[in-house]
Formats: sequence, structure tokens, C-alpha cells
Amino acid sequence: MYSISIIYKECATVLEQGGVVLWMILAVGVWLYALLFSSWCTVGPLRSLIQTCEIAVGSSCKREVVRDYAVFELDHLSWVERRLPVIAVMIASCSLGGLLGTVSGMLATFTNMASNSQINPMEKIAAGISEAMITTQAGLLIALPAAFIFALLRSRVGEVQMSLSERQQQTFVKLAHQKELV
Repeated sequence: MYSISIIYKECATVLEQGGVVLWMILAVGVWLYALLFSSWCTVGPLRSLIQTCEIAVGSSCKREVVRDYAVFELDHLSWVERRLPVIAVMIASCSLGGLLGTVSGMLATFTNMASNSQINPMEKIAAGISEAMITTQAGLLIALPAAFIFALLRSRVGEVQMSLSERQQQTFVKLAHQKELV
């Protein structure tokens, strides 16, 4: 079983070998998952809120109903909708950051192969390959789960929008029924 000190040393070694590109990927990844988590937590309770909330109860015309539902959507859903493109770009940035790290590591490898240094050339080559593989793996490990979570988030946003639209249609029917009774 690994002790905490061994895990810490391994993580420090990986972070050192990954270079600057790895740090950039990790920073974007932390920001990405924070946005995904906050967006998920915002969308989660909206379906039940739509069902329990009485929107446009006192409305007397279709225009007021549409306005009330639009205000509800702006108040509760627009925050997430504005972040969806940002999240998509961040997912692409993580995978492209992994590619950038691969290229950077290969450049370091080829530079070390071309140098006339007598200091253990295989160690220098291995360092470049290590950087390339670590950053590629980090970029993919961050981007792939985020892409699946993003797809689920977009699906939930669509479900909430559909639920809101259905609720609006139900309100139109109630409004028409009330006018028939009067």
C-alpha cells in the first residue's frame, strides 16, 4: 500500500515532468469542472421548480404569459445557457493542450537527440518523451469525462426548456378555459 509521502513524490515528479503545458491543462481543467459542477447544480432543481411555481397566474392575456415565462427563463436558465459555449471551448482546449504538450515534448526529444552533449543522452530523450506522454494523457483524462458530462448537461438544459414550454402551453390552455367560463 502506498503511503502519503510516496503518492506526494509521484505527483510532484509527474507535475515536474509535464512542464508548463501540464500546469495550463490542469488550470483549465479545474476551471472547467467548476463550471460544469455549478451549471449542473443550477439546472438540477429547475424542473421541479417549474412544476411547483405558478407562473403567470394573474395574467389575463397571452402576451403577459409569454413575458412571464421569458422572465422566468432569463432568471433561472440563462446563466447556464451562456456558459455552455465556454464549457465546450474549454473541453477542446484541454484536448488541444494535450496535443501541444505532445509537440513540445517531441521537440525537446529531438533537440536533445541533436545535441552533442556527452551527458547521458538517453536520459534527456526520455525526459522529452515523458513530457509528451504525460501532457497527452492529462489532456485526454480531463477532456473526455468533461465531454460526457457536458453532453448530459446539454440534455438536461433541453429537458428543462421543454418542460418550461409544456408548462407555458398548459397555462395558455388554462387561460383560454378561464375566458370561456367568463
